[in-house]
Amino acid sequence: MVDALVRVAEHPGDTRAFLGVATATAMELTRATGAAVLMAGDDGALRVASARGQMRRVGRAAFDNGQTLARACLASHQVLHSEAAMSDARIEGDARADHTLASLIATPLRFGDQVLGVLEVCSSVACAFDDIDTQAVALIGNALGGALGRQIALDDNARLLARLESALESTRARAREYQDAAYYDGLTGLPNRARFMERLDAACRRGDEAGRFAVLFLDLDGFKEVNDTHGHALGDAVLRETAAVLRSRLRAGDVIARLGGDEFVVLLDSLRDGRRDLPVIAKGLVSSLEEPRLVDGVPLRIRASVGWVLYDGRSSATALLAVADTAMYRNKRARSRSAGASTPSAPVAIERREAGGGMGG
Repeated sequence: MVDALVRVAEHPGDTRAFLGVATATAMELTRATGAAVLMAGDDGALRVASARGQMRRVGRAAFDNGQTLARACLASHQVLHSEAAMSDARIEGDARADHTLASLIATPLRFGDQVLGVLEVCSSVACAFDDIDTQAVALIGNALGGALGRQIALDDNARLLARLESALESTRARAREYQDAAYYDGLTGLPNRARFMERLDAACRRGDEAGRFAVLFLDLDGFKEVNDTHGHALGDAVLRETAAVLRSRLRAGDVIARLGGDEFVVLLDSLRDGRRDLPVIAKGLVSSLEEPRLVDGVPLRIRASVGWVLYDGRSSATALLAVADTAMYRNKRARSRSAGASTPSAPVAIERREAGGGMGG
């Protein structure tokens, strides 16, 4: 008997498993022909959590409607024994006759002050159980109630932890959204000015020798005319297309950012020979942007002015960006003077501009 109670009280399996152990143990100790564990819901209804033998054929409605001893047990919170269930006034309905429930024992499943449900055993023979059987079922019910209460508490804790983790993940997702809003451009998905300056400042603080990295400043030419002629929707499409071209042409480690409007910047890191490579990189970007393309169904060429600056070993992030910006506008003005006032016949972002130089150039 003690071993049987220990099996119930300390069963290491999940809820379904130890309920099965409890019903099997109750039948083994009492020679019952059926057993069931019935859980009480918040609405007072009884739910069949585990059933064996004859009890497997009894439907939930029979338990709820008092057609076994379980309903009376749940109401009284007492261990009940019926030697002649067929004539027991505490039992109603036809389930006892339909399923040959001649003898019944029902005991509450207690956990502290709570009654979680009922353990009920049956026999097809009248007067099948004695007082020892009743005590055995009561003891099993007490062990099961304690184990079940602890398991429910663990399950509740697990659900609570899952809800907390879900809430934390939602919070983390919102935090990522806020971070993206703070550091990334919503239109192109590129880093914004704040993020770029953070990365450029970190590069300046690394203590690299002169010429190890550079800042390239790119400004679209004639972008206002695109907006005025075709609307801001096409202007936005041109900006997204520009970002896509820059991503495709530059290395994964280069930091491409949109400063705002039609201004883009690039942090070109780990350069071997910046003086030689920068003009080639700038010209390649300009040429790629200038290739004829359809943007939202409109044929155009994206033309840009570019300026750059090599790190001199001592300048700050703000100073480097200012020098690259100045170099870009110097090139833009020079190209504008050389191009004159001619206007392209097809919708374009601007006349062609070549790359310009900068600090150390």
